[in-house]
Amino acid sequence: MERAGFSGVRRVLLVNALIFAVLAAAIALAYYGYSYTSEASSRDRELALMADLAEEKVLNIETLIDDADNKFLREVRLDPVSDLAKLKDATGAAAASVFVLDDQLKLVPGGYASIRSAKEGAAFSDYFMARILPELQLEKQPLGVRSHLYLRAAGPPGQPPGRWYLFSFMRRQSGERTFYVVIEDDPSHLVGRLFPQFFAISNSKRLYQVVDELGEVVFGPPFVEMQGEPVVERRFTLTVDGWVLRVTQKDLGDEAAQRRKQLIDSLLIGGAITVIVFGLGWLGFAIRRERRLNELKSEFISNVSHELKTPLSIISMFGEMLAEGRTKNPEQAHEYAEIIWRESVRLGRLIDNVLDFAKIERGMGVYEFAEADLGEVIDRAIELSQRRVAAAEMTLEAKIEDDLPMVELDANAFTLAVLNLIDNAIKYAGEGKKIELGVARRGDRIVLSVRDWGPGIDPEEQERIFERFYRARSIRLKPIRGSGIGLALVQHIARAHGGEAKVESTPGQGSTFSISIPIGDKR
Repeated sequence: MERAGFSGVRRVLLVNALIFAVLAAAIALAYYGYSYTSEASSRDRELALMADLAEEKVLNIETLIDDADNKFLREVRLDPVSDLAKLKDATGAAAASVFVLDDQLKLVPGGYASIRSAKEGAAFSDYFMARILPELQLEKQPLGVRSHLYLRAAGPPGQPPGRWYLFSFMRRQSGERTFYVVIEDDPSHLVGRLFPQFFAISNSKRLYQVVDELGEVVFGPPFVEMQGEPVVERRFTLTVDGWVLRVTQKDLGDEAAQRRKQLIDSLLIGGAITVIVFGLGWLGFAIRRERRLNELKSEFISNVSHELKTPLSIISMFGEMLAEGRTKNPEQAHEYAEIIWRESVRLGRLIDNVLDFAKIERGMGVYEFAEADLGEVIDRAIELSQRRVAAAEMTLEAKIEDDLPMVELDANAFTLAVLNLIDNAIKYAGEGKKIELGVARRGDRIVLSVRDWGPGIDPEEQERIFERFYRARSIRLKPIRGSGIGLALVQHIARAHGGEAKVESTPGQGSTFSISIPIGDKR
């Protein structure tokens, strides 16, 4: 299988591999998109569930406190004053202190109870009457309705605020007498009993945290390690105003494993996107390349059709003249026969080019190597070109080095390469009127060169001049027909012999095409 065949097969395999890779990458992205959507949907459901759960827990805690305080506030009697300690136990109100005040906001006899020691209780009673009572605005409260006040005691100058207090109070009426009942809710009951009861951490897949109005954690673990998890917040409104319940999902997995999974997912997604972008870009390039080749093939078909039509028309015309005897003398008949022979040789050479190129395109082996004298091969090519050179009114000068070694080559293919180089010079460099062919040994290689003195080739086109179907822009503007496969065949033949075809050209000073092949067995 020749290099062109392998190249074509490799190109097809590469395109198929890229298509498969792009499809695989697209499937991977679709899978990750589905996974992300499912995960996002699951997370939204979890957030909604946590929001409902937080709402329920805050409502339950505040309802317990509100119900117990309401029951206590409504059960207090003025004549005589109820036994506050017994009433507290009976109603289940978690009160640290209780105050019963008359319509003048004075403590009624027996209207104070506290869980503090006598000394601390007296001190707090004084503090309440002086500092807290004015804040309650009891005279403005509606009759028989529980109200509450959350406040934080002022700390020493320059220091943060002190401890917090929660008061529940109600305006009551006994007969025609108005009185007021105030409960100081026990903070230890709220934080030490209710919160642990409602926010049990063990056997739960969620974490609960309560922060006060200053942002300090009152209950629950810190969420520092849970920064990647969503957090739901619900405020307390009936008791400790400004406090917030925060709920988040407990990380039940291995954090290191999750980080590794995130890293792998990022790499796979990035790789899939890279494959898709690269694959689509390459496929786009391949499509443009194939489109360009199709355009060149169309031009090639048009050119070959013209190239075939011209010698056929000449052969037909002069053959008809000879057949009908329309000749003045034997010399004219001989001239017509020579034209027919020359055009038939030209036609045969063009057909050989097309057939050889078609074989190369299909990847068929077209070379038969044998030991040959390169000088004799070159002489044969020169002899076959003499009539065409003379018809173009050009001269061909050959400089073949003596004592060239025998080389392994396909004589017919190499002759075709030399003929194509000479024809190329005749067709595109006829203005120079001269062609110089040289063959010389350069180390372990033999170099064949064909030089012309034509218009030359632009530097940016020199690398593409050996591409199939390619014709230089300057040539396309001239009425010179060509198939665009002659130099491509030359390059293929040179590479099949282990060598390379090159061109050196300066615009306005002509061009030198060369074939360099190694001495030895290339098969």
